[in-house]
Amino acid sequence: MAWAQRQGWKGTSGEDLARDYAAGVPVALDAVRRSTTAVGEAITSVATLLDVHQVSIGGGFAHVAPDYIDLVMATIAECAIVDYARSVIVARSGLSDNGPLIGAAALIHRQDLL
Repeated sequence: MAWAQRQGWKGTSGEDLARDYAAGVPVALDAVRRSTTAVGEAITSVATLLDVHQVSIGGGFAHVAPDYIDLVMATIAECAIVDYARSVIVARSGLSDNGPLIGAAALIHRQDLL
């Protein structure tokens, strides 16, 4: 959102961005596309290096656009050099918007991981 605000976008929340994306506001479209490109490129890199087969995207921003996952997958298809990275499956987390919070809370019980 900070990037969109620097471009003159007046929204202040993910919900505002989602609304403007749905309405076709150019800066909101660009902001979501920047996000999906960055996420897709990151997933492609990780899948290439670690032979990852499935990735879950959680948190509220994954819901900013109904086609968010499709856009991430399009970036992967475009950027992947090796076939196995191109075949990675990307899905929204089954933990809804609370995924990051649940993960952080779980670390309380496994402080050895910190």
